Amino acid sequence: MTRDGSTTSLPLPLNLAFRTWTSLRSRGARYTWHKVLRRSLRGWPEWKRRLVYSDPRVYWTLRGGDDYFLEQEGQPLRSRRAEWIADRVAGYRPRSVLEIGCGYGKVLRELRRRLDVPLVGVDFSPTQLQAARSYLQCCEGIDLLLADGRRLPFAARSFDLVITSAVILHNPPADAERIRLEVVRVSKRLAAHNEETGMSYNRYGYDTAAWYRDRGIPILECRSIPMDPDPRTSQFCVADLSARG
Repeated sequence: MTRDGSTTSLPLPLNLAFRTWTSLRSRGARYTWHKVLRRSLRGWPEWKRRLVYSDPRVYWTLRGGDDYFLEQEGQPLRSRRAEWIADRVAGYRPRSVLEIGCGYGKVLRELRRRLDVPLVGVDFSPTQLQAARSYLQCCEGIDLLLADGRRLPFAARSFDLVITSAVILHNPPADAERIRLEVVRVSKRLAAHNEETGMSYNRYGYDTAAWYRDRGIPILECRSIPMDPDPRTSQFCVADLSARG
């Protein structure tokens, strides 16, 4: 082990063994097995999808929290993306905002810096919400709830704007459809989405703007996110729900 506590000086087999042992002690067998699968199936994307990402709730409960927080906060482009999204959303001057799949609260924190309106975040991962409560403790007026985006505990048209950011893309088609329908149900005026259109081992990929257009719902904007690693597959869109009967 090096002075700073890392194991990079150990031979690879010993390094892996040490990290596995540390993971078992700190997070338990289920988390460790999940992490081993994530690392060992890199060359088999279809199997990785089936064994690691088939249940988004399980994945984000095990994957979320401190590990995910440190990974995301260590990537400056992720912070710039959250700032860009918050700028776009704030430009519509919503009177209240619900974020479905808020994670540890990165977008909510940027929204609070730009908006003085009620903000609510829901996530189905207890570990993500635990991280969010810590990350957002400096922000006032943000409510966090444990809830499933497929069955939201809110009345119809409860929020002026509802947003998802890299949430729907992790769900298989039937669940993705239920989340979209819940967005439409609980939003009074606007629906904003940052969702990838490309498919990968952990993403299904959906054209969210096309989904709204197919239902006759106007799209106010649809564009790629400039700082996304692959802008060609990124999509930020805002749908106008105010014309509904």
